[in-house]
Amino acid sequence: MTESIRLFRGPFGHVSLLNVGGNLVTHAHPEAHIVIWLSGAPGLMTIGCRSLVPERGVAIGINSFEPHNHVFAEGEVPGQFLAFYIDMDWLRARRGLPAGTEAFHGPHIPLEGWIARNIETLTSRLMAIDEDYDLVAYELERFIDHVLDRAEAERPKNRALAGCRGGRDYRIRKALALMEANVGERICFDQVARSVGLSRPHFFALFKEQMSVTPNVYWNTLRIAEALRCLQSTDETLISVACSLGFSTQGNFSRFFREHTGVPPTVYRSAAAEGPRRLVAGGRLPADHCR
Repeated sequence: MTESIRLFRGPFGHVSLLNVGGNLVTHAHPEAHIVIWLSGAPGLMTIGCRSLVPERGVAIGINSFEPHNHVFAEGEVPGQFLAFYIDMDWLRARRGLPAGTEAFHGPHIPLEGWIARNIETLTSRLMAIDEDYDLVAYELERFIDHVLDRAEAERPKNRALAGCRGGRDYRIRKALALMEANVGERICFDQVARSVGLSRPHFFALFKEQMSVTPNVYWNTLRIAEALRCLQSTDETLISVACSLGFSTQGNFSRFFREHTGVPPTVYRSAAAEGPRRLVAGGRLPADHCR
């Protein structure tokens, strides 16, 4: 199939209109994440410990740093998806969420008929070359609000909003700083554990408890974030970007990038360069993408 991606950035974060190129490995995002299936094979998503098949009339909500993957059966052509990446600072200010509060109680968010029907309008506007940026940004924010309202309606009444108690363990804070400062190096988690005064098993257990993801998934989240930054804002060659992130070959980097984002880095860079008013892809999404 032809991979493609259409990017739109706004105050809320960004949204991608995506033809997935294949399976996505277990990964996470610092943003809150909403995934909506449009057409084609929906695949199977696993969010935390829960697996579900994307379906019509449903949005899938994934919390910040919540591990998830997306797999397709052998021979299936992966489908087309609308994926929102919502900045947590924007979300907290917009919704009045206490620090540490999860955006979603669970991944399954049923959408009312008129909200579901609005997906087709949003998708058409994202594909249009001459749509007004401010209008599209407004409509996207309005749609995000409606999905979050539906997610909140699904929250059990005995699970009121509340921020997390206390802060992160100082050893985990030190490990995060070490990882962030050395994102271009090859990581050795035994060394990170020793640097913060923990055995490897204790470090992995404490990290997962405090961060909801393993050190490996968090490390890859940092690497993808840096790769996205380089592809969006620099003219570095792919081999240069690969080497700066500790990859021995461009092919290894391209495979890593595709397994985490759904498209090759060349397609993503083209989409980022075009800006919000044009669809950039290995090919345009077909006209019947919302049918």
